[in-house]
Amino acid sequence: MMQVIWQRFLHSRWAVWLTHGSLIGLTAALWALLWFAPFWIAFVPGVLLAHRIGVLLHEYLHGIPFRNYRNNLAVYGFFDGAMLMFGLMELFRGTHLTHHRWLNAVGDNAVRSATSLRPTNRWLSWLVATEALQHLLFLWDALHGRQPIVRLWRIAAAAGLSTVCVLGLWYVGQMDIAWTLIAINAFTAFVPASLRGAVEHHGPQDAIGFANEYRVWLPLFNLNRHVHHHEDMHCPWYLLQFRTPQPLAARHYFTHWFRVYVRGDYVLMRPMSVIDVREAPTRHEGHL
Repeated sequence: MMQVIWQRFLHSRWAVWLTHGSLIGLTAALWALLWFAPFWIAFVPGVLLAHRIGVLLHEYLHGIPFRNYRNNLAVYGFFDGAMLMFGLMELFRGTHLTHHRWLNAVGDNAVRSATSLRPTNRWLSWLVATEALQHLLFLWDALHGRQPIVRLWRIAAAAGLSTVCVLGLWYVGQMDIAWTLIAINAFTAFVPASLRGAVEHHGPQDAIGFANEYRVWLPLFNLNRHVHHHEDMHCPWYLLQFRTPQPLAARHYFTHWFRVYVRGDYVLMRPMSVIDVREAPTRHEGHL
């Protein structure tokens, strides 16, 4: 009986508050941690919180919580500035939506970094593969008019809000918070995002499919149910289901990165078929 009631709730218009409420709660927890704890205590839990805040903002990127995409963008843009990301999240919006449109095919930024930009030195290979550097390369394209989905005014607005927040922290004598949050953001972009990128779309040469699903030790708001997410990018996180009978074990979240960037025996999986992408519903400008 309780399971039936819960399923009805998940399909009701009130379920969206699971997203709104989680985002508010995690953000409050992160800022409380930053305000009251020193760097050596705040860093690791801060990274865990920031990573999951990013996963929730991914819902707004896809236009899921609000019907009007502008409202989703307003929330997304506010966090871009208030979390001291200085416009990086607008670049992620561009790279991520093109990733969905050209999954594992030419046009996907991951393909670009895996081919023409992959140096022979393995340390440089890891650096090129990180989300942060891919976003900088995407910014270069955007500045030259090759990425119309990225709005430069949104980058400027987010950078302006981040600057105001930093000045506010400096004014109240809390610049340590600014440096800690920037360090947390940088580490999250370079490490957890790179780990996810490796496990989600890489496998052996003969791997079947376009994405992996995997177990996790700490919840990721079901983003590890990654096949379903690519099948329907408008599906809210609390309705995502595993599509494969045996998802990868949680350890693959770490070992896949080693197989991709150190051993080099894992490659990008097959492109998602053109018909799958074109048949995906496109409600507004946020979806290519």
